[in-house]
Amino acid sequence: MIIESPQNKIFKEAMLLKDKKHRQKSGFFLVEGKKQIEEINDRWNIKHIFLSRGFAEKKLYPKDKKTFTLSDSLFGKLASTETPQGIIAVVEKKDYNAETVLKENGFFAVLENIQDPGNLGTIIRSADAFGAKAVFVSKGSADIYSDKTMRSAMGSIFHIPVIAETDIENVLEIMKKESIKIFAASLDAQTYLKDTFFPKKSAVVIGNESKGLSAKTQKTADNLVKIDIPGKAESLNAAIAASIIMYRISLK
Repeated sequence: MIIESPQNKIFKEAMLLKDKKHRQKSGFFLVEGKKQIEEINDRWNIKHIFLSRGFAEKKLYPKDKKTFTLSDSLFGKLASTETPQGIIAVVEKKDYNAETVLKENGFFAVLENIQDPGNLGTIIRSADAFGAKAVFVSKGSADIYSDKTMRSAMGSIFHIPVIAETDIENVLEIMKKESIKIFAASLDAQTYLKDTFFPKKSAVVIGNESKGLSAKTQKTADNLVKIDIPGKAESLNAAIAASIIMYRISLK
């Protein structure tokens, strides 16, 4: 079946998902690109797959009742990239229980007011790469389901729990109850990352790109740490700093 009318119900519902409020209301989001869609495992529910006419003709993706071919014009409207690969999925969000997730041994990433979707996606990808058990993203941060965040995360959202709209104060309180040692990245820290010991259950908290962590969050943390910078740069990009810290934790 080739959908050519912009009034088609299935197409119109998918188009609404380009807007954050509709993603929140419906519980679904868009995943664009063959590589990202290949990362979606069986624990996730794919509602629809849209193929461009050219992609469909190449027979690069098996067709079933969830698969629809769009005219080039409609696919261009649904796609977020300038040169789309020809495949987009509508995927159902997953809900996670913070208390259950935090019972696992390992380390966790907590992100407070990360505004840039590229930074957010990169941190999620690094968390996945370095073995984090979950990523908690605070209210006020960029949307984890936006196209820019998804592209930067490169499918890592399907590998580890990423919990959006998190109440940081509540999550840190649960971590304390679970005996998780909380380390906050801060330029005010007296301890350098290289001299820090991370126990079996740890969490690293990364703050806003320009303002850093709130005073309340820093006070709640068990330790403040900072990265030793021997060069002349005053600070590091939030995503780079988070990646370095998580790599260091992974070495323990």
